[in-house]
Parts: sequence; C-alpha cells; structure tokens
Amino acid sequence: MTNITKIFLVLNSGSSSEKFSLYEGEDEVCSLYFEGVEDAGKKKFICTITRADGSEEQLDKTWDSLDVAFREAKAIFEKEGFINAAHPLDGILVRVVAAGKYFSANHIVDDDTMKELEKVRITNPLHVPGTERGITNARDTFPDVPVMVISDSESLTKTSRKDTEYALPREIIDEFDLGRWGAHGASYGYMMNRIPELGLLKKRMVVCHLGSGCSVTALVDGMPAYTSMGETPLEGLMSSTRTGSIDPTIGALLGEKLGAAEAIKLMNKQSGLQAMAGSNDMREIIAGAEEDNPDAAAAYNLFIDGVAGKIGEFAAKMGGIDAIVFTATIGERSIPVRNSIISKLEFMGFKIKNDVKLDKAKGYANIAKEGSKPIYIIPTNEAAYMIKKASELLDDVA
Repeated sequence: MTNITKIFLVLNSGSSSEKFSLYEGEDEVCSLYFEGVEDAGKKKFICTITRADGSEEQLDKTWDSLDVAFREAKAIFEKEGFINAAHPLDGILVRVVAAGKYFSANHIVDDDTMKELEKVRITNPLHVPGTERGITNARDTFPDVPVMVISDSESLTKTSRKDTEYALPREIIDEFDLGRWGAHGASYGYMMNRIPELGLLKKRMVVCHLGSGCSVTALVDGMPAYTSMGETPLEGLMSSTRTGSIDPTIGALLGEKLGAAEAIKLMNKQSGLQAMAGSNDMREIIAGAEEDNPDAAAAYNLFIDGVAGKIGEFAAKMGGIDAIVFTATIGERSIPVRNSIISKLEFMGFKIKNDVKLDKAKGYANIAKEGSKPIYIIPTNEAAYMIKKASELLDDVA
C-alpha cells in the first residue's frame, strides 16, 4: 500500500503546552493538546484528543513533565491508527516566529538551523525556547522524518514591501540582523493565494488578521506593501496580551528594572487587553463595555482605534483602499468589532451590514452595504499554507 497523500504533523510549542495536529493533505484528522494543570500544588500535564468529527476526549492519564509529550503523542497516533508502516509521517512542521534573514525562509532542519535559533534568542526569548524544545523532541522521537521550520514572515519578506527598514545605525542593524520582518505570515500567505482564487483581488487591499494576536497588512496587486508587525510580533497593534507599539523608552526602563527577558515577557504576555480589562476574551470585554465597565470600555476603544488607525495609515501610504478583508477568530466572528472599525472608515467609502453570513460553499462573505466598497470575511487556514510550503521543500530535495 503506497502513501499517496502526504501526512504531516504540525507542531505548536508553547511555554507550558504542546499541540500536535495531524494532517492528511490539508485535512486535519486528529489533534492532541498537552497542557499544564495544578494538582495538589504541583504542575501536572494532561492531554485532550480531538478527532476529525469534532469530538473531544481527555485522556485518563497525567504526566509530570512536558518533555514526554512527543513520545506519548507518537504512541497515541499509532494506537489510533493514524500513522503506521503503511502511512508514515512525511514531515513534521514547526512554525518559527523568529526574526532575521535565515528565518525569513523555510528550511529542513539541520545543525545550522539549531545554531541560527541560538543566535535569535536575544530578540525572541519567548518563542525560541519552545521552538528548540519541539524540534529537539521531534528529531529524537522521529529520527527518520524530516523536521521543517516554516517561517512566520516568509510570505511578507518580498521586494514589494516598502517598510522593511529601521532608522538605526547600520552597524547595529547588521550586528543584530534587525528588520521589519513581520509575522502572521502563514495567514497572509494563505490570503495572498486565496483572494485571487475567489476572484476578489483588488488593486489596494488591507487584510486584518484579528485573533489572540492582531496585525494588519496592506496588499498592492496581491503582494505585501506594508505590515504592522516588525522585528517581533510585539510591534504594531495591541492584542490579547501584547502592548503593541509603545514608547521605546518604556521598554528600556522595564529592561533596566526587570531585565530584558522579563521585560519582553511582560510586554508580550501580561499586557494588552488582559492588562487593561482583566480579560483577553473579546466577548467578555464587549459585554463589560456594554455594562459601562470603564476598564473594558477603555480597552475596547483603544483596540478599535488601533486597527482603524492602521488601516487609515495604510490608505494614506497606498493612496486609497479598494477593499478590506477580516480574518482570524475575532475578525471572522465578531460583528461588534467589525462594525466599530468600519464605522470609523465611512469617510473612505466603507459601510457595513450585519445580516450577511459566511457562505461556506463560496468560501467568503461580502458584508458591505450597497454602494460601499467591498468588505470581505475570508476564513484563514494557516496550516494549509504551512503544508503547501512543506510540500515545496520536500519536492526541492526529492
């Protein structure tokens, strides 16, 4: 029996969690989520399995360390019959949120990859350790399976970009390999393919990726021109736990007080909507704002102003906007957020209506009122883009 459809394991390594998503082609057939819980004052790890039909089951077993996750995941996938001798893994994919020239491209992992990861620890102390752990465990557990790092900025590092530089001394830029690399690249890469496929391409478009992390990217003729994130995902919009762009002096002061790594952690993991409103769930923040909770209202208004302001900035840079796209969890699902953003952009020719639902058969919805420029909801599929890029890597070495 031959393995015609490639089977990929997509890994998402957090500081205290590990998620394994198994795909046959672009279809997710099973996922495993290992997360830490408190048990009698000690951290234990549990695993939830989600099958293709959406059913979930928490496994009746706990582990003392997250390091066992890969070995246990392999055993679970084999027991469930998803991988075996007839259907072996073709590759393990690890998304890399790391800046620099090396990681603006996709690679099959080798010793050079690990050396390059060490180099970017200084600017990415939150993401790199989990990435290194995942890659190391993947190579140990599946020694014969290629592990691939899929860049979270590759789709954005194009010559069409007009905002890649920082106004810093060249020797500093070269020493730290600094640049506005951007992030959420798997989502934007998918959109750059999907928008033309759907016949929706306009000359000047803005795509709003609004989820737990938030960013905005401007496309001219379907190619990236401007993006809101920079050297790291911290630059740009505030989001669930990130400050977004703030006075750099604040970062320097926090670094002096807390140390660089703790300051970066605070600005990435303990700020944003969570810090302002006490919740990083946009639904709770909207409810709080409607109940006149001043903290929730302040957080919501700052969030909306940030997104609308970035769209306006890109409109000025492009000389106008012909269409707006909303994607990711908040962008796709939150009517209040979309309404609030678009209400600030009516002067640009955008008006929204609420009684339009996503047409799954069409793959998108135009939620603009008659006479308005198009406003689209297009679901993103980052895994599909990662799998496409992984297949290209494997084809290149075949």
